[in-house]
Amino acid sequence: MRILINARFLIPGNVEGIGLYTYEIVRRWVRNHPNHSFVLCLDRNCKPLITGPNVEYIVLRPPARHPFLFIWWFEVAIPRVYRQKKCDVFFSPDGFLSLSASISKSLLTIHDLAYLHFPDHVGKIMLWYYQRFVPKFVSKATHIITVSDASRKDIIGHFPGSSRKTTTIHNGVRDDLKPLSEEDVKHAQMTFTNGAPYFLVLGAIQPRKNLLGALRAYSIFRSQSALNVRLLIVGRQAWKSRDVMKEIAQHPYQEDIHLLGYIEEPELKELLGASAGLVYVSLLEGFGFPIVEAMASGVPVITSDRSSMKEIADDSALLVPPDDPGKIAEAMSLIVSDKHLATQLVEKGLKRAQAFNWDQAAEKSFAILTQL
Repeated sequence: MRILINARFLIPGNVEGIGLYTYEIVRRWVRNHPNHSFVLCLDRNCKPLITGPNVEYIVLRPPARHPFLFIWWFEVAIPRVYRQKKCDVFFSPDGFLSLSASISKSLLTIHDLAYLHFPDHVGKIMLWYYQRFVPKFVSKATHIITVSDASRKDIIGHFPGSSRKTTTIHNGVRDDLKPLSEEDVKHAQMTFTNGAPYFLVLGAIQPRKNLLGALRAYSIFRSQSALNVRLLIVGRQAWKSRDVMKEIAQHPYQEDIHLLGYIEEPELKELLGASAGLVYVSLLEGFGFPIVEAMASGVPVITSDRSSMKEIADDSALLVPPDDPGKIAEAMSLIVSDKHLATQLVEKGLKRAQAFNWDQAAEKSFAILTQL
């Protein structure tokens, strides 16, 4: 079988979200199924992250980073490669697909339908693209994978005809994550905050991640606590980040807020593992990678009581309404003041993280490919 893959998010130094999903799934396919061939399409020249004798890379220009270029990339360039390489199936892990009739079999991963719930969080042209093409992608896909039952319910609710061809396959968690030793925690705290404890906010800066809610909660928490617990924010500035930057500039505890930008491994693993807790209060997620990564690292988690986050965290995190900074602040106070509760959350989180396995996710996904 020859599989054509949309690999445009496999960008060295910027593997997050969809890129991480693509990397973890595809590299296992390549390794575990050497008798099959994989054609990976990039939209720029970069160092290959997945290699093997059964892997071929093709760069399709210009970079597909704009709705009008999406149309060219998926409707002209991808079908051309599909025909030239005589591929059997097209796998697209980023929610976008080709509508070309020449692509007869396609496996599509849809992580969420955020554009339907928060249309004001995306630009007008991007919203037009989503509204016009996502329904067509759902209809065209031979099969759809989604990463949580919450997302599956949402997809079927908006596109009832997709119910029989949509499967939930949970994401995994990296197997190199584990709790840090007490000595390593102290070393990391000295490195990042001169020895002070800190909460970590992890995720790209864009409206749906609710950084404003986390910042306002931190203000309430600090005003009610005698502890000098810092707030570290890790993530690139994605889009519509101006309000967040303004909030930080005017924050009463601005000096204790550290905006670190995008951080690569192994520094990120150390930064996460040494935190007093993860504050992940997004408004909507298809899965929420930081939740299981924090749990596997032995870190207490505060996350939202809605969409997939409630499903993924189960009873192993403090669930809060993301639109209530007071409740978020209360959870922050509990984690730093109640050591017994924090220990319980760590123990539950470590056990919960074991439920998410990339090897299983990859094999379940590949089984669907072979069925197609």
